[in-house]
Amino acid sequence: MQLKRYTDYSLRLLIYLGINPERVVSISEIAEAYDISRNHLLKVVNGLMEQGLIQTFRGKSGGLQLAKQPQKINVGEVIKYMEGNVALIDCQEPYCSILPACTLNRVLHEAHLAFFKTLQAYTLADLIKAKENKLLQLLTG
Repeated sequence: MQLKRYTDYSLRLLIYLGINPERVVSISEIAEAYDISRNHLLKVVNGLMEQGLIQTFRGKSGGLQLAKQPQKINVGEVIKYMEGNVALIDCQEPYCSILPACTLNRVLHEAHLAFFKTLQAYTLADLIKAKENKLLQLLTG
């Protein structure tokens, strides 16, 4: 399964904020660190705010910060929210003639559930712990 770019950027943004817990970080700084579009990040920020994962601050020294501790941000929940409820295949469009005898959809659904079950076992803290210094070094040059 390949994640949407939107989901990828969401996780990257959370990682960046997670390794910079003591300060408010600008969207431009994150965009520059990952070499991605500021406009794309603005959309991601809205999704993460809807989930209550980040908070924003306006003004000259405004920016973003995590709204929760990294250990309270579940990776599986973030991905599930950002990806939406998407089936791996659609047997109805176009209609598949072997559908009445096929088990592929059930097998893929089972794999999809296992994928999310694995992701549910991890938090943002798991993604950054023991690597914070290295991540910070790579992202700030």
